[in-house]
Amino acid sequence: MNLPVVMFDMDGTLTLPRKKIGRQIIRKLRDLSDVAQIGIVTGSGYDYLVQQCQEMWYDVGSVPVDSVVLMPCNGTQLYKPSPSRRFELVHKADMREELGNDSVDKIMACLIHMQFLHMTKDPSHSYTGHFVSYRDSLINWCPVGRNANDDQRSGFIDFDKETNCRIKAKDMIQKYLMVHDVSNVTLALGGSTSIDIFPTGWDKTYALQHFPDRECWFVGDSCRDEGNDRTLYEELRGSRRAYETTCPAKTIEIIDDIIGRIQGATCS
Repeated sequence: MNLPVVMFDMDGTLTLPRKKIGRQIIRKLRDLSDVAQIGIVTGSGYDYLVQQCQEMWYDVGSVPVDSVVLMPCNGTQLYKPSPSRRFELVHKADMREELGNDSVDKIMACLIHMQFLHMTKDPSHSYTGHFVSYRDSLINWCPVGRNANDDQRSGFIDFDKETNCRIKAKDMIQKYLMVHDVSNVTLALGGSTSIDIFPTGWDKTYALQHFPDRECWFVGDSCRDEGNDRTLYEELRGSRRAYETTCPAKTIEIIDDIIGRIQGATCS
């Protein structure tokens, strides 16, 4: 019998934003691996995912690597463990193939212009670098820059809370794309500092395609309004296999509940 798959968002769920995964949650995930396969589905790219979470499967006493699958870019990329205990890319969607070069180039041009407009507002935070990240199946725009340190990120988060700058920018981007005949594109707030842009349908529910005959669970923190966990959370909430968390400490409590429910279903 195939084990169920429990999928987790990364930033704000398994880790603090842009931080490495902690030992307490690794121990709890090891307990979970006895009854389920573990998937990480995040809007971040593969490199960021590995930087933050590799202790989960490589350190002594960590989760067995063959119990883990990695799904960066909303699950549009799938990495599975190989016999060498390294992860291999086995699936990758391509938004240029899906939308066409012209549409993707228009999106990139729009984001560069949006970055310029954001900087003219004289916001109360510093700028760093790596504002636009093209990840083949998803584009991420981070107005403060993904190179930001903790203080710079906090400054932007405060500015965003005061001004709703990301929501306003999201609306402007959508209007621009409509005027320039770019269709079949979805925007969602990514984490606490960015906006994700991807073909419609390539949200986190895409990850379910990898497990057509498996029972799937999900834990995420951005499950409301414009959050990029909302679609997968809503998809599984009706079956009571979706959880909204607030931080890694809360996720640990949720994992205990999931383990109990899976074990209870197995024994009944």
